[in-house]
Amino acid sequence: MTSKERVRTAIARKTPDRVPATMQCVETAWEKLKKAFQTEDTDVVMERLDIDTRIMALPPYKGQELPTFQRADGETVYTHPFGYRYINKWNGVEYNAHTVQFPLQGVRTMEELEKFCQWPSPEDYDYEAVKRFCDRHRDKAVRIGWPGPYQVFTYFCPAEEFYLLMAEEPELVEAMLNRYSQFYLELYERMLEAGDGAIDILCCCDDYGTQKSLLFSPDMWDTYFAGNTRKLTSLAHRYGCYYMQHSCGAVSRIIPNLIACGVDMLEPVQKVAGMEVAALKAEFGDRIAFQGGVDTQKLLPLGTPEEVKREAEYVIETMNVNGGYILAPSQDFEGDVPVENILALYEARKKFL
Repeated sequence: MTSKERVRTAIARKTPDRVPATMQCVETAWEKLKKAFQTEDTDVVMERLDIDTRIMALPPYKGQELPTFQRADGETVYTHPFGYRYINKWNGVEYNAHTVQFPLQGVRTMEELEKFCQWPSPEDYDYEAVKRFCDRHRDKAVRIGWPGPYQVFTYFCPAEEFYLLMAEEPELVEAMLNRYSQFYLELYERMLEAGDGAIDILCCCDDYGTQKSLLFSPDMWDTYFAGNTRKLTSLAHRYGCYYMQHSCGAVSRIIPNLIACGVDMLEPVQKVAGMEVAALKAEFGDRIAFQGGVDTQKLLPLGTPEEVKREAEYVIETMNVNGGYILAPSQDFEGDVPVENILALYEARKKFL
């Protein structure tokens, strides 16, 4: 099987020739891996590790120049193409972006929302780059996507303010989310058209859970997010690709809701309450595929390569029954994960060849 065939077979919950694998890293982890493999090219790293996917979240931005300026405290403020502004903070290992200005902050009425004109535009992206990306990775499973029904919206409106509006102004929130969805639905459709059948996965990122529970009840999730999730799954399926829902956290209670919306796969499967791999596979494995499950919070940064390999073997053995699984950590590889542990995770596949 090619990588493309392997991934598509697994998501369809059929048995591939071997368990497929994907990989995402923060920049510091990529730098460590490139140094270990003596290359400047991330594709070389992925080829050496037999990674089956290639990921383009969004096309390159080609719109107007985005302003930057200095705050009184000396911090540089950057503007994202979506309109929010952020600063970069050093955490001891790498820089993290912190949003400091939200375009929809303070909007409280329908009239104010109707006057708001700072929505991002699908016109500002280079869709020819999508075609070039797909052409370069013809035998790989190509994945696109980032904004979805919820999480990226919190760059437009502060989370605390958004949650209050959900309770106090439900019609306003629905209008906000529906207008925001017009942007990413058109963006993704243009990407899918440019891919001309070569895109295999549309993945949207919405962290609906905490370490212990959902952020919203399943009923509230249905009220605010199910409709636009259905639009996304319908779009993906119309172009012959699968829809993957990204959500960190303890989200097992909304897995039936995701399935009802047509979601084909859930990732990343964190090691948190209610997300035990054996239980997930037993309850939902005949209706949805999974990706992830090898713990990035404790095991990968702090464990030994032997412990990582043993855990990865267990996850593969549990999840990869009649397909339905892509091997990956429970979140992107962070800069504190030793290279040896990354290698051990992918080494675990050899037991099942």
